Amino acid sequence: MKITVHGTPENTKSILDLLEDQGISLPCNCHGANACGGKQYDFPCTLIPHKDVTVTVHPRESFGGLALFKEQTKDHLPDTLLIDLGTTTVAMVYYSSLHKTVFYSEVFPNPQLPFGADVISRIKYDTEAIHKHELTHMICETLSQHYNSFLASHKNVSIKNCLIGGNTTMVHLLLGLSLEGMTAAPFTPVDVSSGKLSFHQNSTEIQILPWLSAFIGGDIVSGMLYLNFDSRKDTCLLVDLGTNGELALVYDQKIYTAGTAAGPAFEGGGLSCGTPAVPGAISDVSLRRILPQTQTIGNKLPIGICGSGAVSILSQLLTCRYMDPSGILTDKFPEDGLILSRTSSGQMIRFTKQDVRQMQLAVAAIGAGIDTLCHTAGISVNDVDQLYLAGGLGYHISISKAAASGMFSGVELDHIHAVGNSCLLGLASISHRPDDLSQRIKDICQKSQEVILADDNYFQKQFILHMTYEYNSTL
Repeated sequence: MKITVHGTPENTKSILDLLEDQGISLPCNCHGANACGGKQYDFPCTLIPHKDVTVTVHPRESFGGLALFKEQTKDHLPDTLLIDLGTTTVAMVYYSSLHKTVFYSEVFPNPQLPFGADVISRIKYDTEAIHKHELTHMICETLSQHYNSFLASHKNVSIKNCLIGGNTTMVHLLLGLSLEGMTAAPFTPVDVSSGKLSFHQNSTEIQILPWLSAFIGGDIVSGMLYLNFDSRKDTCLLVDLGTNGELALVYDQKIYTAGTAAGPAFEGGGLSCGTPAVPGAISDVSLRRILPQTQTIGNKLPIGICGSGAVSILSQLLTCRYMDPSGILTDKFPEDGLILSRTSSGQMIRFTKQDVRQMQLAVAAIGAGIDTLCHTAGISVNDVDQLYLAGGLGYHISISKAAASGMFSGVELDHIHAVGNSCLLGLASISHRPDDLSQRIKDICQKSQEVILADDNYFQKQFILHMTYEYNSTL
């Protein structure tokens, strides 16, 4: 279609930025570096118009409702609020449980981030007497602000139910529960009755899903409910690639769970140019010739790199020989890092040696965790019938590139399925049939066995193995 871009003599913005201002987001591999020589479109992407210019564009459909589904509709008013309370990001979805449709969704950074990128940092901060309940007030106030803002804009909406899933630490902070038992081994959460996790606020019934342990929270319970782990007969893995890297294996009507310290890299945390999986995040990278080929979420101009993009880089470093099979970077890798793209303000987006190390550690933790759960269950990784990849990372990750990094420890590619946010999907499914929730949670609790990876010698051995790639037949 034809679009007129309005330029002025004083304009300093590129044509891509001006199109972005008009609501038109175009995929551009070099994001204004003009690497294609102006051949991708009928205009050079470096053009800074000083007068009106008419161009032909074919914008791709952007993602909507990233938190749960790609589509949302205003046809049916929501009656339920679904909240995924993550360490790095928070997702709120206004949902019609009757029509099974998303009315509106939003994802925003957890306001506690400045006080620690991981749960250990938050626990340490919260248990210091001077900071008592500061993080609780912070998250409660932020949730209230977002909720009240939504209601102010949609005065005809009445939310009857609110379902919340989150990791154990985040829910403790939400409810103002003591984290003293989580400061050291054996890491013991507060023992609360189900009644304390279900209550009313004004006319809204709030239900918080329970945790199984310090490392397996209600968000993972929600994902297991969505995937019917309480009744499945096949062998399945749930791998949630968030800050904490939770795993669950169902085999022979038993559920083996583990939390592995993957760190915040899968959600963009701790990376030099990292960002959560929001529009504009670089979600996929291919190293070709001098300039990397990149894709951003929603085809927006780049703002940084998210977890899926970082995973794809790790595999590309291996396949393009920027890294040798022992996991050591070669001379091909630039000393000051790979330049991936630049932001709209001209700031370079780089992937550094430190970023490589962070991703190696995160991927090795997941691969070794999968090995250890299968070893504990007495099966081989080859016996896994289905692997479900959860977390916001799952929307954008290249499964083949992730497999090349060794993340899935040899599970067959056609057995791996990205399900997106399994926590929110589970909460949505619960809202359809809430009557049997108590019994289903009880069944999952009875079948579950936690595997403590920190004390497991087999995990340590496999972790070291996954830090190298000599075993990887896909390279």
